[in-house]
Amino acid sequence: MKTQYLLLLTATLPLYAFADLPLSLEDILTDKGKLKLDASIGYINSESSQSELAAPVFIQTGPASFIPVPTELNQTNKNSDMLAGTLGLRYGLTGNTDLYGNASWLWREERSFDSESQTSSRNRNKHLSDVSIGISHTFLKDEKNPALIGFAEAAVYEKSRGKASSGKSWLIGATTYKAIYPVVLSLTAAYRLNRNKTLSDGQKSKAGNYWLLNPNISFAANDRISLTGGIQWLGAQPDHLDGKKESARSTSTYAHFGVGYGFSKSTSLNASARFNISGQSSSELKLGVQHTF
Repeated sequence: MKTQYLLLLTATLPLYAFADLPLSLEDILTDKGKLKLDASIGYINSESSQSELAAPVFIQTGPASFIPVPTELNQTNKNSDMLAGTLGLRYGLTGNTDLYGNASWLWREERSFDSESQTSSRNRNKHLSDVSIGISHTFLKDEKNPALIGFAEAAVYEKSRGKASSGKSWLIGATTYKAIYPVVLSLTAAYRLNRNKTLSDGQKSKAGNYWLLNPNISFAANDRISLTGGIQWLGAQPDHLDGKKESARSTSTYAHFGVGYGFSKSTSLNASARFNISGQSSSELKLGVQHTF
């Protein structure tokens, strides 16, 4: 499954009166006729291990009862560093509707060690990861009831297992938030649907569909600085290759926190950290800048 490092959505809304609301909640909508530029660079580190037991010795404990005791353990450890750069543009089509596009580039180095053969290896690769286009619309304003913003996007280009494809995955979701100055409570829910992709060797590969839930709280510390924190839950279906499962259904939980600084009404800088609470071990550091023209 493409881990959507980024695809990880954050609920955002704008500086209505320059830091009357937290800077990190930069609006997923843009004023009519305005163009917004988002750029970020993220560092991700992940670690995994795979154990393989050799033929065991069976210790008999009864007429037909045995305890299998492994005689050998083959342990393969993997550690990887990744850099993910993202560039996004958002245009305010109306006061409530935005059109947007994002492009991501990925660099990765993976190191592994096999305890049985006592060998280590290192692999590097870099490539344009994906390009997507989308639309978002505000259905409810934040007044008596919480705001409700829906969004949908499609991948016009994505590369996995060395093969590029187009129109094979879609994302749909919604963000709701309520501002109780100086605090903003928000929740984002999204679902990603992936279709079969044909690899270079003719095999059919399908990344698992997944659900994402992200409750978040943000606090405006003063007129320029804000703090955010939240939890992300990801539930993914198994990956498939030629109709056969390559993995089990999995769930992961992450915690994240960040700080935002507003240089002006049109430009802000955000830094954030994200790490696993459960699931495969990984952590992410991200630095981003946003500017409205």
